[in-house]
Amino acid sequence: MKSTCAFFAFLLLAISLSAQAGSAPPPELKNAIIYIEHFLGSGKTALVVDVISIKRDALKFRFGDNDYDYSGHFSILLTTPRQHKKPYFGLGTPETAKILTLQGFFKGKPDETVVLPDATIWEKSEGFIVAVSIEKEWIHSGNYTIRD
Repeated sequence: MKSTCAFFAFLLLAISLSAQAGSAPPPELKNAIIYIEHFLGSGKTALVVDVISIKRDALKFRFGDNDYDYSGHFSILLTTPRQHKKPYFGLGTPETAKILTLQGFFKGKPDETVVLPDATIWEKSEGFIVAVSIEKEWIHSGNYTIRD
């Protein structure tokens, strides 16, 4: 009976520790600049945050001592690009674009687009792209166009 209770206590401890570890921001996503359409009742906002997780139209980040879940289009700028693995088990090369245009990056400004020359594209799907250009990493949940 004691071993069963000890097992369950250990199991609960392991689960709680893994849940806490899952919410820690990866070191390369600390001090990221995010652009979002609304935050705590304000309009379009740019913040320096620690990004915890990124999905298309869903962002979890830490601002101050609080964690926030944001849904909607967003843009993230990393001033130091992350190290990405080459696609196709290290044998391929990532896609490149002579010009990558991110639409709606600066919401509410006269020109909301960002034009990135010579971009290396690490991830893309409909409405979501991760690219490196001008020695910075750009993560965008929204529309984009690629010109070769």
